[in-house]
Amino acid sequence: MILPRVVVDVTSVPSAGWLIQVRGAEVEATYDMAGEEVVVAGEPQRVPAGMDDPVGLLGRIRSRTPECGDIKKYGKWLFDALLGSVWPQLRDAPVVREAGGLELGLRWAVGETDLHRLVWEAMHHDTAPLAGDPELLIAITRLVPVEVDNVVTVERTPRVLFAMGGSAVDDTIRPGAMFMGLLRAFDAEGVCSSKAVQVNGLDGLAETCAAFRPDLVHIVAHGAYVAGKGSVKLGRDRDVTAEKLAPALTGGHRPLAVVLSACGSGSFATSDGGPLAAELVQRGIPIVSAVSGEVSEQACRLYTRRLVGAIGDGTPLATAAAQGRRAALRTSSNSADQLDWAMPSLFVADSVPATFRPIDPDRAGRAVDLATRLMLREPPLFIGRTGILEKVERLVTDRDADRVGVLGAVGEDISGLGGTRLLRELGYLLLLRGHLPLLLGPYTSTAPPNTLKDLLTQILANIGLLASRASLVLPRLELLAGYYDTDPPPDTQYEAELAFRQASVNFGNDPTTPDWGIAQTKLRADFAAVARAAESLGEPFGPKTRMVLLADDIHKWGVTAELLRHLELYGQRGLGDASVAFTSSVGTPNGLSVKAFHERMISMPGFLFPQLGPLTAEEAVVGFQWVLLHPTQLYPEPGKTRPVYAALPTAPRAVLSKAFQLLKGKPTAVWDDDFYLIAELLALNDKFVAADDEAAWTSYLELYP
Repeated sequence: MILPRVVVDVTSVPSAGWLIQVRGAEVEATYDMAGEEVVVAGEPQRVPAGMDDPVGLLGRIRSRTPECGDIKKYGKWLFDALLGSVWPQLRDAPVVREAGGLELGLRWAVGETDLHRLVWEAMHHDTAPLAGDPELLIAITRLVPVEVDNVVTVERTPRVLFAMGGSAVDDTIRPGAMFMGLLRAFDAEGVCSSKAVQVNGLDGLAETCAAFRPDLVHIVAHGAYVAGKGSVKLGRDRDVTAEKLAPALTGGHRPLAVVLSACGSGSFATSDGGPLAAELVQRGIPIVSAVSGEVSEQACRLYTRRLVGAIGDGTPLATAAAQGRRAALRTSSNSADQLDWAMPSLFVADSVPATFRPIDPDRAGRAVDLATRLMLREPPLFIGRTGILEKVERLVTDRDADRVGVLGAVGEDISGLGGTRLLRELGYLLLLRGHLPLLLGPYTSTAPPNTLKDLLTQILANIGLLASRASLVLPRLELLAGYYDTDPPPDTQYEAELAFRQASVNFGNDPTTPDWGIAQTKLRADFAAVARAAESLGEPFGPKTRMVLLADDIHKWGVTAELLRHLELYGQRGLGDASVAFTSSVGTPNGLSVKAFHERMISMPGFLFPQLGPLTAEEAVVGFQWVLLHPTQLYPEPGKTRPVYAALPTAPRAVLSKAFQLLKGKPTAVWDDDFYLIAELLALNDKFVAADDEAAWTSYLELYP
């Protein structure tokens, strides 16, 4: 659905009010909006005329203590002032009726601070809020009068950076961190490829953006305003305004969109400047969303889910925003008493067309589909292990000084700590970044490799699986030289796969014992050849594509001692020039050789050994709450749902931390009954709020199929 855009231009008239010009949907109108000067909370402000007690109403709205009828009164006041006289023409315009809705693009100067302070998304006509109109889908966007060049649809899996300006368990950061949990689910569902960092300053954000080149940046931080301008706190750097933030975001690559989870990022405005969101658009970022509510509010969750989900489906931006807000309003239990459904604001550069689709879902989903076929994705969303996951780029970097050839995630006893899932997550991240992971394991129904021949056979099997799932035409491999039945190189994927599989069978039947050194040399050539062949698949694969081996529970392998001796000599560049990431226990009898290897190589360049232990207290309290926001990922049977559990803003951090300590830091605990028992107890004790988002969304779809 493409909504026709109606631009509502508002220009200040000194000592009077504003001039309104409406254009779009074959409607043109010009009229005045009278204003009056008031003082709200000690600050002078000009507001539309026509309200008996604007000071009292605005005070109650801003303090979130509205009286009965205030929300409708507030929305009706804004609607009558801005659109009342022209609404019948817009509503009945043939193009609007044909489309089933419209986009209201509200456009005024960034410096029109009095207008920015009002929640125009709350506008209410005679029978309903505009966002909940029973007949029309109505989007409200804040158009920023600026031309931004080269705004193009992303035609690959979009990269999303989550940047936190402080600890995720900080009382002020925590609400935004929960929104981050909502968006992280779209990573698990294949809508995006994400990276999460805690930034200690503006320089750190700039370096991360330059290296990761995100399409969307989600900033979770303290919000405030300084010297009349909206700002955020990023670690040691306080009062970061748009003037400083925009260059950090755009230094290496301009993101398509920024999401601000910071207090007042869409409304802080004084005579010296507009909201932070508007100023970022003014400085060249095409789309900025300012989220002002709490994730404990079902309306805010539904808005965020539908907005991001619709964008991932290829829905035009304005339509996605309208669907998200209407779902939030229609499913809100207190829409007449609170404005949570109206708080998210979408700021868009004037040059972004109404038809703009941020993502092409057909192209963006190819790598994700491949990850699914390679069994690298599984519910629920991955939590914790940030210190390990952030090393993923070092496994594939071209800079020898930074290259990690062997990454061993080790612990005394890693059973139940999610080691297999960690490797799958590493593989998923590598694939979305344009690399080729080979997952060796888990060995639940088959034997792990006990000899070099077994190991090479399983590497070949994984190459064959990759080629089959990706429809890749395999080149002839050096490791299989002499084992192919035919000489001419195959021309099609079918012929190549058939020749490869027959050669692999011949290799496996050969009783000759292979040599480690020769195998290393041949693997180097073969991994490079497969990576070159993958370039033909297009994005995200290209000249920098590399192979990476992911080895699960190597303390259970019979070939481990030999493998480690070889890696000790050549492992700075991995096995066959493919980096190796493995998991292993080192405190069990089978893990003694891994422990000795770890102790010998821990300080050597090219080797890293992050600890794989229980989740830290912070990882647990944040990560387990993220999982509770997505119950369908843990309860996928049709017709069966669990409620969403979200912490209330007043829930003490210490209480939540103590409760989740009962799970002993084991990520696999999310599958246990005790996990939801803890959530239910927290809800009974007024620390969590529970709501059935799935039922609410189903109810919405019944109204708006």
